[in-house]
Amino acid sequence: MTEIVEQGVKRLAIPIGPAGRSSSLARILALKGSPGWLVAETVREWRFEGVTQNGTDFFLYGPFVPARPLDSILDLPLAEALPFLARLARSLVRLKEMAVPLFSLQTDSVLLTDDAGVLFLPPEIFREIRGLRTFETNSDTFEAVNHPDLRGEALLSFTIASLLYRVITKRFPFAGASAEEIHEQARKLELLSPDRAVPELSPQISSLVAAGLGRAQGAAVPLEKWSTTLSSLKGHELYRTLSDEEREKALRESSVLRDGSEKRFRRSVFWRKNWKIAAIVAAAVVLVGIGLGSILSNVLAPRPTRGFSARRVVQTFYLAMNSLDSTLMGACVVNKAGRAEISEATNLYVISRVTTAYEGQANIVPADEWDRNGRPALGPTRAVYGVTGLAITEEAAEPSPVFRVDYEKWMPAGSPDEESGLTEPPKGPRFEGRKNSDRVSLKRDKGDWVIYSVDRISSDPIDLPK
Repeated sequence: MTEIVEQGVKRLAIPIGPAGRSSSLARILALKGSPGWLVAETVREWRFEGVTQNGTDFFLYGPFVPARPLDSILDLPLAEALPFLARLARSLVRLKEMAVPLFSLQTDSVLLTDDAGVLFLPPEIFREIRGLRTFETNSDTFEAVNHPDLRGEALLSFTIASLLYRVITKRFPFAGASAEEIHEQARKLELLSPDRAVPELSPQISSLVAAGLGRAQGAAVPLEKWSTTLSSLKGHELYRTLSDEEREKALRESSVLRDGSEKRFRRSVFWRKNWKIAAIVAAAVVLVGIGLGSILSNVLAPRPTRGFSARRVVQTFYLAMNSLDSTLMGACVVNKAGRAEISEATNLYVISRVTTAYEGQANIVPADEWDRNGRPALGPTRAVYGVTGLAITEEAAEPSPVFRVDYEKWMPAGSPDEESGLTEPPKGPRFEGRKNSDRVSLKRDKGDWVIYSVDRISSDPIDLPK
């Protein structure tokens, strides 16, 4: 955003790129009349009025509005930034009430006006402008505050939560070297809540941000709730007092959780990039082996968990990891519950089958078998996978059962080498363990108990001899 004088009148101008990119420029100019919205005491449309050239660069210009871009408030202290974010939420509520089709935001296309309003520059034009920019330019202005799979109010809720997370922690919740990496983090990264990064933060604010980012149970946070909550918060409600000891302990725990979360995310990206061919081969072997008739029989057959109690379904899901039985795990869940664990077991099954075919021995040892044998040291090519020490505690009874599940999770160690795509062998054991606690919720589906939600409560590393 810049100011220019056109025909003796001050204008608001936006750079749209060099003259050499004529086809992209033509698409933008064709949208010149596309509206934005100025939300102040009233709501009215705002449009670019013309195009001008300065050297090789073109600029769209429109009526001048004294304002500052949204990204200029992200480095302010939380107490100072909150009124601006509350204003943004209120303005979005007003557009929603006027049935304006909701659109994605970027931090340099939203202007906070000097008269306590908000100017949303034309979103259709900025969609085209993004296509002319580099990833480095779009990274913080758009990719970091937009979820690739959300639309409408849920997307705007995610954006507000991302902005608030940035103000609180001084970093965006999701960042990476490419748009694809940021998108995968938004979908799958086990994100730490803001009060993990800033232990003094009010739990109320932290929970609201986590919900807006999709890291809590329930639907997206409505725009109206963002508006009322952010407008009502006072400075003394933002933080709580902790002793130095409490703060240091919280930060240590956060560091462990963050490292574990990032490592698991890198591992999931590694499997996704490097085992597609093996998965295709294994799938072909399975199809040839069982035949079309068996496939149809399995599809039409009742769940293998038919008649199981809710507790037994939970037990079956976790213990099936030891046998890499992703089919049985899948029968215990619906929707996206346990998806990461099922994908992990599937990938390891494929790897184990391929390794067995070539080397005559599986490289994955079931965790329960390893535990029964006294947890012996393993050879340099073998790793442990699965669950030990499973403890299931009922927190809520039927008809909406909820269980706390405590267990040890064992899995292959090693992180992907980002340049070669290979796994670097660890110096100690080729596997690692974590002490996990999950909250598991179930419901009835076609008469059977199924898991519909698995929420990680905590995850701590287990020390192993080097």
